[in-house]
Amino acid sequence: MKCVVANSQDGAAAITLPKRARAIVVLTPWFPNRPGDRNASYIYESAMAVAHRGVDVHVLVCRPWVPPGLARFAPEWMAGVLETSAFDGLASVQIVRYLGFPRGSFRPLTNWFQRKRVVPALKGLVQRSGASLIHAQTEGMAPIAVAVARVLKCPGVVTIHGLNTDKEFLHAPRQKAMLRKALAMTDRVILVGEPLRGVFAELAGREDNICVVQNGVRIPQDVDRLPILSGQDPVRFVSVSYLNEGKGIDIALRALAAARNSGFEEWRYTIIGGGEEFRSLVDLTSSLGLNSKVFFLGFQPHDRVFGLLREADVFVLPSYREAFGIAYLEAMVSGLLTIGVRGQGPSAFIEDGVTGLLVEPRDPQSLAACLLAIPRKRLDMQKIAMAGCQMVKEAFTWDAHARRLIDVYGGLVDW
Repeated sequence: MKCVVANSQDGAAAITLPKRARAIVVLTPWFPNRPGDRNASYIYESAMAVAHRGVDVHVLVCRPWVPPGLARFAPEWMAGVLETSAFDGLASVQIVRYLGFPRGSFRPLTNWFQRKRVVPALKGLVQRSGASLIHAQTEGMAPIAVAVARVLKCPGVVTIHGLNTDKEFLHAPRQKAMLRKALAMTDRVILVGEPLRGVFAELAGREDNICVVQNGVRIPQDVDRLPILSGQDPVRFVSVSYLNEGKGIDIALRALAAARNSGFEEWRYTIIGGGEEFRSLVDLTSSLGLNSKVFFLGFQPHDRVFGLLREADVFVLPSYREAFGIAYLEAMVSGLLTIGVRGQGPSAFIEDGVTGLLVEPRDPQSLAACLLAIPRKRLDMQKIAMAGCQMVKEAFTWDAHARRLIDVYGGLVDW
């Protein structure tokens, strides 16, 4: 973990705080409605891993209020019921809702309603729990977390999971100024991947409070499996992703079409996930003449995803906007040969030709050349996949993540 221990804003070498309970409050807009949901499972897994290391973790989930008559039009994670009593192992899980406006419209008004509802809820939870620290998930929660932390004289940290491409969120002048101030005042800005450092160091106007703590992966109990790419069966490709711009599913489809045109015809491709590009990707598949080889399964439960991974040989996701990439780790620990993009988050754990394969960004021909090599070098690809699986099991468990995260907390609080 690359981490710079920062001085306080006034130049003091350390932060002197009253000793509090070994407890934290996690403030997050993203959280699964129940254990096993795939949505934001990484935030739940992180909280559970920290709790398993003896820290009381209280979670405050804040979401926009969805009118009952419009619930069917909202995503399930937003409109669904958060089963607060289902999260055994966490000290508490609570939810607070605020009035918000869709599609980023009236952002200042949404911010006002959010602060009006969330600030007192967060302040009350920290005081009742005696928590030592506030941990905000996503940069959008940083302004509220910092404000409450300053009032209660406890440190605050924020984890940033990726680059928000909503022009009205990270780039609108007033919004950007608010986020800049909050990140500059945050005791630690935790990034899940090194590619985010430049963007958020520039936004915050400082880098001395930034550190990297990569996420982990759940190790399946039945991780052992037959070797991939065995025999002369068709190569089974799979992607697991939100189908949004930047994930590169369109690049994968074009690369597979190019590989087919070069004589590689014995393959099938399963796409797991949904999103705004679902329909355009289905249309692209048809226009490329790949309907008989490509299968869209939509969103699947987390456990079902692991089952589908065990039925595949190669995980391919040429995402060119990837801060980290838990999906890659899940594929690797499931024994798949895994393909990512050079210079993106997965390059932190994929060593090209050793633990996985890396291709050039936004380049279907680079990916096609990589795909063509797989059936020709099956034994070599098996060895790479096994090395990747072993590396993940040793270095990227959620417990390893929790140890690194608690080290960051330990630099700020006296437990």
